[in-house]
Amino acid sequence: MSPTASSDKAASTNPPANLSDPPFTLRGRILAVFIGLILIIFASIILAFNLLVDSYISSTAGAQLSAVTSRAEQDLANNASDDTSATTPNDNLPDFTQTDRGPFNTRPGAFRMDSNFTALANDSLTSDEIEAANSIVISMRATGRSPDSIVNLALVSATSSYYVSCVPDGSGEYLVVYVDVTGLANFAGSVNARLLQILIAAIAVTFIATFVITTWMTRPLARLTEFARRLGQGDFSPETRTFHDKEIVILADTMNQAARHLDSFDQDQKAFFQNASHELRTPLMAITCQAEGISYGLMDPKDASQKILKETARLTDMVEELLSISRIDSITKDQPLALVDLRQLLDSLIEEQGRQALDQGLTVDVTSDQPSPIILGNSKTLRGAFSNLLSNALRYARHRVVLDARQVGDQTIVTVSDDGPGISGHDLPHIFERFYKGAGGVHGIGLAIVKSVVDQHQGEITVESSDQGCCFRLVFPKL
Repeated sequence: MSPTASSDKAASTNPPANLSDPPFTLRGRILAVFIGLILIIFASIILAFNLLVDSYISSTAGAQLSAVTSRAEQDLANNASDDTSATTPNDNLPDFTQTDRGPFNTRPGAFRMDSNFTALANDSLTSDEIEAANSIVISMRATGRSPDSIVNLALVSATSSYYVSCVPDGSGEYLVVYVDVTGLANFAGSVNARLLQILIAAIAVTFIATFVITTWMTRPLARLTEFARRLGQGDFSPETRTFHDKEIVILADTMNQAARHLDSFDQDQKAFFQNASHELRTPLMAITCQAEGISYGLMDPKDASQKILKETARLTDMVEELLSISRIDSITKDQPLALVDLRQLLDSLIEEQGRQALDQGLTVDVTSDQPSPIILGNSKTLRGAFSNLLSNALRYARHRVVLDARQVGDQTIVTVSDDGPGISGHDLPHIFERFYKGAGGVHGIGLAIVKSVVDQHQGEITVESSDQGCCFRLVFPKL
């Protein structure tokens, strides 16, 4: 095996690292997308829930606190105007037993505090109320605000949440009225914890579901990947397994079509080399035979040299046609295109091959529209195609060859016809195949070249034949 072949094989079996080791799998991408969506949805829900709860607590707790604060201020005013009151200031705490508990079902509370944020003792306070009072004064002191500025203030201690207002009683002390919203805050925290648990469960379910779904999705892709690998190794047998998803079915059908085209191309290529080697061997053997005859004195050098020259010319023509096919096969859409005057092109071909027509006593007529039809194409390959058609027509014509170029609607039509014996029904379906030689054929390459050129120009070629002659019809699209 040559070094080039070895390197090509290595390149085909060792794909680039970025293809063999991609950073993400299909399963990983789908899982990341699903988990990302779940996280975004739950984060939005949790954020919206907490914003709504905070807003609701703030508005309703503030309204309840404002109501009990007004009640406390009224009680303070009544106590200040009551001269018969025998109680000390520390005993004057509002009675909230009949106060509306609000939407939270919370019981408001109150205690007295001096200007230094020290809760004053009161025998009517329970131990829980004393603990709440101490917690509140510590939190108020931490804010750095003066008691007079504390109105509907939200405070959060280590264990509780409150809304607090301070009401001066005129004696230098303050009545602190508060609403304990710890229960609702704890409820919101519990809801957040449950949402997080649901989030974790959703991620787990998503992971399992994604694994199952992607396994189901990637199984046909794995089969098609194996199919593609077989194609790369030269096995063009079609994929016969049944798929159920429309997109996968389309992909499988497309790959099967590619397999059929590759198989056909492979067969054509093998036939091409087999036929080419056979066609080249014939003139080479004739040349070798004549040269050996001269060398051993068995043949007249002049006659042998003439035969050698004839076979050499034949071999040269064959190699040129093989090169033409190779060049045409390599033509891409980037081939140089230009405006081609068909009448001018056909006239130049008549000048080149006119001598052959005269020698055979043939008449060659060229007709066309006025002005001459013009198409967009590659003038070099078009010239070769029309030259092959004219050569064939001159080879088989009895008296006359006619070349015609006309614009018909949106199409340009060129015909090359002769009055020869025509093409047999057996040969007619195969005349455009490479190396197929019918009766009187030379190499079996010329018409294959014509067909390739017409295909490259998005045109089509047909042939009509009878015992009165043969007509090739080439149709090109509108300019």
